[in-house]
Amino acid sequence: MKRAQDACRLFAAHAANRWLGFALAATVIAGSLVPASGPAFAQVIVASINGDPITNIDIDERMKMLHVLHKPATREAAIESLFSDRLKIREAGKFSINPQDSDLSPQIISVAKDMKLAPAALLAALEHAGVPAEHFKAYFRAEFAFGILVQALNKGVEASEEQVRAELAKQGGKAASGTEYTVRQVILAVTHSANSATLTERGHEAEHLREKFLSCESGIPIAQAMTDVTVRDPIVKTAIELGDGLRQLLDSTPTGHLTAPSRTAEGIEMIAVCKKGESKDNSAARAAIAQKLLAEHNAADAERRLKELRAKAVVVKY
Repeated sequence: MKRAQDACRLFAAHAANRWLGFALAATVIAGSLVPASGPAFAQVIVASINGDPITNIDIDERMKMLHVLHKPATREAAIESLFSDRLKIREAGKFSINPQDSDLSPQIISVAKDMKLAPAALLAALEHAGVPAEHFKAYFRAEFAFGILVQALNKGVEASEEQVRAELAKQGGKAASGTEYTVRQVILAVTHSANSATLTERGHEAEHLREKFLSCESGIPIAQAMTDVTVRDPIVKTAIELGDGLRQLLDSTPTGHLTAPSRTAEGIEMIAVCKKGESKDNSAARAAIAQKLLAEHNAADAERRLKELRAKAVVVKY
């Protein structure tokens, strides 16, 4: 009973803690994909697992989806993937874990990140391959639900200090955190309704500021004196805390200079790289290692549980 309650609470927490990226992906799921029209095919049941039917159309769509996800896309692989979906969603349902479409964004973002794609690009690739939205949403729903269940069943499990130290030593001790950056955001405000002429003008202002910005000591006061410009407080981040794209951008920007301007929801934004140096604090690295070890543990446990469910399942192939 307690595990069921933990599973429900964890699912609720995941549903409640979505940020902008999740919301954007959810928007793409809900609004931009229209089921593709095409020739109708006769639907034939070719297999079942625990009485849940699998059709030839299911298999065809799953093969297309697996190809996009760079997974083995044979007919047999597609059938096994569909079997796994059915087992995962049924097992999660026993603990009242029933994700809705709006809950799937974290799973889609995670898969897209592993493939080095933007979530919208992944969904567009699936659509282009002819995978109906309902089909890939069923896949992501099963993955997400089973993941939540496994996390709940492993509540309280964490990496030991010995494991973290051993992994940290492999990565080079304190150097594992890599470079430490002190940065400040510089934002030239632009309204959402601004026309192209205003955007162009503000873009020129940003470029002029970049030319004059030779150090944070001298450049920050210049930026603060400009009209409708916000300079945020300093932020200190280690390389391990940053995404690859942002880390590469900061590495390529000389200390004391601004990154190239980019359009954001707040206006035209640049990042002042005030300081770069080797990190003296390995706490971020330790936290990342602990999280990685826990994820590996949960992945292994999920695989074990799925194998047990598959071994007990009643499978019929016609």
